[in-house]
Amino acid sequence: MKWLKKRDAVIYFLLWKKFKETGFTLYEAYSYLDPYFSKKITKSTIRYMSRAGLAVNKEGKYFLIPLEEYLWVLSLPYLKGELLFVIEFKDDFYLYLLLR
Repeated sequence: MKWLKKRDAVIYFLLWKKFKETGFTLYEAYSYLDPYFSKKITKSTIRYMSRAGLAVNKEGKYFLIPLEEYLWVLSLPYLKGELLFVIEFKDDFYLYLLLR
């Protein structure tokens, strides 16, 4: 997964501050971000956030996932791998049994 570009992070932040609980339609996002970004950029960023898992589309409305929750879900597989790596250094035999 790629990290967000600065522009995408700014759009996420603006949408999160405005539509945290209620969700938004594309039209609402266009009208809110119109002074800062074009419709093309807004649409492509929201589409990218949907594919990356930061936004969820339910019945034509987008809901943003909290950034902390998103980062936790992304980092969980990495943390599990690191945990096995730490166990390997403490006791090789235990790791051997754990992996079989």
